[in-house]
Amino acid sequence: MKNFSTVRFLAICALLFSWSCKGTNKEKKEAAPSQNVTSISSADSTLFHFWDQFDMQDTALVKNPEKGEQQLADFLGLLTKTPDSATRDKAVALMLDKAKVNRTSFDYLIKQYEHYLYDGNSPMRNDIAYESVLRYLINTAVLTDLEKEAYRPTYKLVRQNRVGQTATDFSFERADGQKQMLSETDAKYMLLMFYDPDCSHCKETIHQLRDNPQLVQLFTQLQIQVLAIDPWGDRNKWKQYQSELSYQWINGFDSDNKILSTNLYDLKASPTIYLLDENKKVLLKDTYLENVIQYFVNAHK
Repeated sequence: MKNFSTVRFLAICALLFSWSCKGTNKEKKEAAPSQNVTSISSADSTLFHFWDQFDMQDTALVKNPEKGEQQLADFLGLLTKTPDSATRDKAVALMLDKAKVNRTSFDYLIKQYEHYLYDGNSPMRNDIAYESVLRYLINTAVLTDLEKEAYRPTYKLVRQNRVGQTATDFSFERADGQKQMLSETDAKYMLLMFYDPDCSHCKETIHQLRDNPQLVQLFTQLQIQVLAIDPWGDRNKWKQYQSELSYQWINGFDSDNKILSTNLYDLKASPTIYLLDENKKVLLKDTYLENVIQYFVNAHK
C-alpha cells in the first residue's frame, strides 16, 4: 500500500504542478527529452529524411513561421526525444548540409536552433540536442575559424554538469556565516536552485516550493533537500531576501564569486534547477519543477 500511495500522491502532484516558473511560456511540454524513448530504425529514418522535400533555396519559405519555422519545431520535437547522440548528430548534419547551399537560410536556421534549444525562456530548451548543433558548427567548413571559435565557449558550457556526471563542486556561505562545499551537503536527493533576488520567476518558484502543502509534503516524503544559491554577488540583496526562503532549506551565497566568473554552471535562465542524487550525480539538468515530479513518478512505476 505504501508504494501505491506514493505513486498516487506523485501523480496528483504532477497534475498540480504541470507549469513552470522558468520562462514566460507556461506550457513547457518539450522542456526535456524523454528518457524512455527507444531508438527505432523507422524513427531514425524519419529524422534523416525530414528535410528531403524542403527547398532551402527558398529563403521566404525558410523564414515563414507557418512553414519553415513550424517544420523546424516539428523536427526538434523528434530530435529531443532521440536518445542516441550519433543519431542526433547525423540528423542535424544532414539538415544543415542541405541548408548550406543558401547561406541566408543556413544562418537563419542556426539562430533558430539557438532560439529553440538554448534560449533561457524557450520551452524546448535542451542542451543535449543543442550539443549536436554546436558540434556541427565547430567542425563545418561553412564557417570561418573565427566564427567557429565563437561557439566553443557555449559548447564547453553545455557539456558541463551533464546528466550522469558529478555536479561541479563549489563553496558557498550559509545564512549562519559558515562556509560549506556542495560535496559536503548530506541529502538523499538535492534540488540545487540558482536564483536571482531580482527575478520574478524565481520568486514564483520559491513560493511554490515553500508554500504549497502538496509539494512540501512530497519533498519531505522523498527526502529532497533544497539548496538555494544566490550567485549574483550582492550580499545585501541576499540577506534581505532570506525571509523569502524556507527555514528548512540550505540558503547559500557565492561569496567567492566563482560560479559566474568561472562559468562553473550555465546560468542562462533564472532560476536554474538541477536534481542531484546523494553522491551529487546529476539526475536532471537545467530542469523544471514538473520534470522533477515526473522523474519520481517514473521512478515509482
